[in-house]
Amino acid sequence: MTTTPAAAPNTEPRPTYHADGTPLSVQLFTVEGSGYGPYVGLPLRDLWTPYTAHLFTRATAELIVRDMHGDDCGVTAEFAEDGTLTFTWTAAHDGDGGTIAARPDADGRYLIGGLWSWDEWGDHVPHTAGQAAFAQGAAEYQADGSGALPEPLDTLYRQGRREAQTLAGERRTNRTP
Repeated sequence: MTTTPAAAPNTEPRPTYHADGTPLSVQLFTVEGSGYGPYVGLPLRDLWTPYTAHLFTRATAELIVRDMHGDDCGVTAEFAEDGTLTFTWTAAHDGDGGTIAARPDADGRYLIGGLWSWDEWGDHVPHTAGQAAFAQGAAEYQADGSGALPEPLDTLYRQGRREAQTLAGERRTNRTP
């Protein structure tokens, strides 16, 4: 089993802009072939593959871990007291087995990927009305469409907006009700 030891929190800054100066944009992900998520992620490059790692907040990382543990996928994960998220997988998962540690960056975001195939979350993914409302809020994080949906969907919409705003680094309190 390959082991990557946990280390001090990752203070290496992650980019928030593309090389041409445009800000990175949030996207919605799921594990390929599943109805998990939507996971609000921040790709670090314009073109990504299903195994590319993306940035996620602690709240989304916890959701990913919960979904993994509910599925017998051969991968487990655990948060350490220092915030490090350690993924462990069996040889049945990839032929080798191993561990890898994801440490939060200076903004508390985790770089996660490479252990399963990501897919864009969308209409082709089986989902509930609640997942759709959350996804809509995340997709509209720079505009406010709240109040247009009945409760409890409006609450999920606002949660999606807040998650995307947090991930993107938008800290203006007047942006989210």
